[in-house]
Amino acid sequence: FFNGWAIEMQLESFQTAIVGDSQNTVYKLLAGVLGLVLIAFANIANLFMSRTAEQQRQLAIYAALGAKKSHLFRSLLAESGLLMALSLLLALIVASLGFSLLQANLASELPRINELGVNYITFLASIILALGFALLFAFLSSKMINYRALNSMLQASGKGTGVQVSKRFRQALIVSQVAIAMILVFANITLFKEAVDTIMQPPGYSVHNMTQMSLSVSAPEYPPKEEVAATMVELKKSLLELPQVESISHSGSVLDGFGLWALTAVATGENFTPQNNSVSHNYFTMINQALLEGDYFSEADIKDRNRVMVVNDEFAKRLSPEGSALGLQMSSGEDNEPFTIIGVIKGVKMPAQPDVPMRVYTPSSLANTQMTLKLRDGQSIEREQVVSAIKSVSNLYALFSLETLDSLKKNRLFTQYTTATTTSALAIITLFLASVGLYGILSYSTQMRRFELGTRMAIGAKRKDLVGLIIKDNLWVIVLGIVLSVVVMLGIYIVYSNALFAYMSIDLLSIFLTTLLSIALLSLFACYWPLRQYINQPAIHSLRGSD
Repeated sequence: FFNGWAIEMQLESFQTAIVGDSQNTVYKLLAGVLGLVLIAFANIANLFMSRTAEQQRQLAIYAALGAKKSHLFRSLLAESGLLMALSLLLALIVASLGFSLLQANLASELPRINELGVNYITFLASIILALGFALLFAFLSSKMINYRALNSMLQASGKGTGVQVSKRFRQALIVSQVAIAMILVFANITLFKEAVDTIMQPPGYSVHNMTQMSLSVSAPEYPPKEEVAATMVELKKSLLELPQVESISHSGSVLDGFGLWALTAVATGENFTPQNNSVSHNYFTMINQALLEGDYFSEADIKDRNRVMVVNDEFAKRLSPEGSALGLQMSSGEDNEPFTIIGVIKGVKMPAQPDVPMRVYTPSSLANTQMTLKLRDGQSIEREQVVSAIKSVSNLYALFSLETLDSLKKNRLFTQYTTATTTSALAIITLFLASVGLYGILSYSTQMRRFELGTRMAIGAKRKDLVGLIIKDNLWVIVLGIVLSVVVMLGIYIVYSNALFAYMSIDLLSIFLTTLLSIALLSLFACYWPLRQYINQPAIHSLRGSD
């Protein structure tokens, strides 16, 4: 019978089998976090430099009293160091709470999660990073100070531009903010959409209000099949007496793993290895799996273990591309009676499964110790109730597992739910940080031009003219950031084309346009909002407060 068959073995390391693709997931998460760190660093650096610009009168007084450049640097370092220390304390508290939350909710899904925590290595690394950032921010702020101009600025009653952020540096900050935000938002929306599409994909079956149970035998020797079958029939009757139970399928659930079966088409001699499962007569109707041709199993088929078979439409197309597969016979061995196909059902996808494989179903045995319970709407069943029903029938059996199919489905989609949650959070944080950064940069730029704005308003410029002026002056910088992000993304795709090919689809165009629209609206907001304080007041306010 097995002449012409072949077996292919694929080996993988034990670590790969346990860890799976989590390493790539960590790298993606790390890339997103580094992007956020870059945006946050640019924002904080801009805020520190803007703060230094606002302190020019105070710095001038220090210089007039004899403070040297080193004294000014130490003053800036003390200020940045205090902020970094407070930030470090808050970060450690949030991290500890986050670890506790993960351990409380995901201990069964994520291996070794109980080992997560703040230890001396992470604490030391955090202190070093905080000190490094404090020194770096103080250095950037001190580089802005023109020490010689401070005395003359004091003599001019604070007027002048002794401390300023250069226009070129401000433009570089805008370009980097837009480029990094564009890349991160596009990548996160792409991963988010893929995860949500997988979660929301119609599976072709229903698991609502269903619970799977399996039994173990508490006896030195396994009882005869006839005795097990009789006990299972009595247990089914006992469970159906519970008010919560609507119906029972004497078989495993639709989410159970399928096996592989070596079959040969009797008519053509062609070999197949479809997935197989043994199910009860009401299995398909309970999960609402559509019948396309023929019939489901009957109670007689289950009782007599008839040599009949139901196949899904994928296997039916392989067996008979131009006609019907009903009546075709499949052999599982030369000495066995062949199975006759009596029905064709619609193929279904398991959670997170990319395609529908060929599947066959045969009548289950009455000695099966697995059952699927369908409960009435709004009802639930407790372990104690099931255990009591089992004990009322026989003491030879114990409840091995009792799980709702909704929870099993969610467990199989754990990666998708995690991806959707993580990417949506990263996208929101990215947009928030980018908005804060762009607002800070453009707010400072607008403040530097307030005398120009007041003058334009004084000679008759309208509000829309000033808004258009600010947008026009910053438009090319924003466009440059978008172009830079596109170049970087194309470069990443060229280098990692094999890994990213699976994500390429026409949907990327709509995702890119969505990302572009969000960044454009964010940039317009950052251009307009700082301008409001000047265009909503008479021109004299801008002219009076100018240097």
